[in-house]
Amino acid sequence: MVEKLVIAKSLQEAASLKNARSAFLAGGTEDNRLNSTVDARTLISIGRIAELDGISDEGSSIRIGAMSTFQDIIDSPVVPEYLKEACRFMGSRTKRNMATIGGNIALRRTDSYLYPTLLACCAKLVLMDAKGDRIQKCVCCFNRKHDKLKDLLIVEIRVPKGARVVSKRVSNTVQSHAVLTVALGEVEGKLRLGVAAKDTALTRLDAISDALEKGPLSDEAILKMVKSDEALKFKSDIFGSPEYKSYRLAVTVADLYRTLKGGAR
Repeated sequence: MVEKLVIAKSLQEAASLKNARSAFLAGGTEDNRLNSTVDARTLISIGRIAELDGISDEGSSIRIGAMSTFQDIIDSPVVPEYLKEACRFMGSRTKRNMATIGGNIALRRTDSYLYPTLLACCAKLVLMDAKGDRIQKCVCCFNRKHDKLKDLLIVEIRVPKGARVVSKRVSNTVQSHAVLTVALGEVEGKLRLGVAAKDTALTRLDAISDALEKGPLSDEAILKMVKSDEALKFKSDIFGSPEYKSYRLAVTVADLYRTLKGGAR
């Protein structure tokens, strides 16, 4: 239960206040909702820190301040279209005007709108620790080592301009939770496959993307790899059976590969 709100005036102050019993307050779409996953005694508001705002072209990459909202990203003339497409998966414009890219990354939801695309494009994060030191990590590393990095402040995100990424969200409606969100990217000749599978996994599937680098695979071959992946232990629920989810993931990956390589969807 939240007992205290602190309004941080600087990056250093915000980073120094973070501990296991506190949480950063950005757009508030998760902190303030009913049945929130955030369990904190103290909320550290970072909305007034100017350094967390802004989107700029840095040459080979685009810098996105952690407090940039989904709508800021969509409206920016410099953000790559592949990231805008992922932001549009959030169907509510009201939420897009509130939800921030830094908050979405920090939450690591298994139905994340953005994570698969950020994994697929090899996005990088600039983090700040309690001493005020800045640390750069790729999104994949942040996700894998979250237990060690979760108390660091996300300052900015950098996405490559030269990446090619295609993505798809599988859900019953625009507003409902996604069963799967999948993104396949090509960065400097390497393929990367990011997957958010609700209540199952938020991960990069390197074995499948490495296999696809050698050429197209049949739906059956991809399905076999999906079923053998230890990270993808699907469960039966209102969204479908494990068999259905495995099949949908396999055909979605095959479809995205054809699109990325210039074929028809």
